[in-house]
Amino acid sequence: MSVLNGIMNFVEKVVAPIASKVSTQRHINAIKDGFVATMPFLIVGSLLLVLAFPPPGDNFFLNGWHSLMEMIGRDNILTPFQVSMGIFAVYAAYSIGFSLAESYGLRAQNSGLLSLFTFLLAAAPIQSVEGVGGVIPAAYLGGTGAFTAIMAGLFVPELQRFLRDKNISLKLPEAVPEKIAASFDLLIPIVILAILVPGLNAILGGYDLTIPSAVMELFRPLVSASDSFLACLLAVVMIQLLWFAGIHGSAVVTTGILAPILLVNLGMNQDALAAGAELPKIFVNPLLDFFVFVGGAGGTWGFVVLMMRSKATHLNVIGKMSIIPGSFNINEPVIFGTPIVMNPNYFIPWMLSPMINTCIVWLAFKTEFVSKIVALPPWTMPAPIGAVIATNSGTAAILVGVCVLVSMVIFYPFFKMHEKQLLIEEQANTENAPNSEPVKA
Repeated sequence: MSVLNGIMNFVEKVVAPIASKVSTQRHINAIKDGFVATMPFLIVGSLLLVLAFPPPGDNFFLNGWHSLMEMIGRDNILTPFQVSMGIFAVYAAYSIGFSLAESYGLRAQNSGLLSLFTFLLAAAPIQSVEGVGGVIPAAYLGGTGAFTAIMAGLFVPELQRFLRDKNISLKLPEAVPEKIAASFDLLIPIVILAILVPGLNAILGGYDLTIPSAVMELFRPLVSASDSFLACLLAVVMIQLLWFAGIHGSAVVTTGILAPILLVNLGMNQDALAAGAELPKIFVNPLLDFFVFVGGAGGTWGFVVLMMRSKATHLNVIGKMSIIPGSFNINEPVIFGTPIVMNPNYFIPWMLSPMINTCIVWLAFKTEFVSKIVALPPWTMPAPIGAVIATNSGTAAILVGVCVLVSMVIFYPFFKMHEKQLLIEEQANTENAPNSEPVKA
């Protein structure tokens, strides 16, 4: 018990304050908000990619699917993918710049456009092709350009803020309309960036690099390390610890810190699928959303089913209230209603269940029992459906079922202990109530 108290004190006094600062940090929030804004494009684009590449097989359904793709034409389906998921870094650069500028009180639309301008200068300078004209290279417009988009989105508002603080701007007559004057505020930063970014690309060109390729080389060890069992397990542990302290762990860890890395991993898998190559990455968001955390953080859907059958009124009510939102991976009613937050009775299953499920899920992907993830369904989609769509693999539903059963087994003894305590309390309250008869537990 002293060990558990020590862990709880550590979470409350060390982990929670750090996570709270991280979750409110201006630049991290800008990155998080920027990527959240791109999610509709990522979801639709990745689902279209799954549609365009049906899994192999020989049955009526799959044969019909393949025939439909031949009739429609795969290129017709992939066009919306290419201008959504295929160039999501373009949207991210604008959104991140917009979000950070908004937090500084700058003209957010101007900053978003300038961030987009900077990103395209760095990642997609127009190239002349004989007989075609100018073309924009798309190699770094998708997942591989995510880090460059982040840098552009963060650098531009900081540059604008510096110019504003130093009072460096074009002085226009007061008679000039405000919107026109606002557009002229972009002239000086545009000139600076038009010199700085191509100049840096020219210098890097001497080393056979560009800004995005140099950024990818810089982050390559981080991307490689992210796709490991230990990295995935560490992310799960941090999410669970933060939630136990009452902080939205997924928002801090996956949506905030890991988002660009996991999107790069997803982009690599999608590029490999389109090229007919082996999918390289395992750790992508749906691994947590639809396998490890079935029902929400902690993988509590199985626990909710147990509570629905509880004799204790409190647990029974929470279970019935939570089953529908839990089916869509929303489990705040469970976390705060049971409660699980800062409740030593549930610390062990809360941590242990997703950790064991992480081991099972990673092994399933590693042994190819389930195909690797190629799509990004909405995280609110029910787990079996989301898992099948994310992997384009029917065995994913079996793996989801295994994870639910494991969670139920781990939570069961702690649930029964809590239930027993509540039944005693309910019995005592009933006996002490005026004009009441004893109720059998």
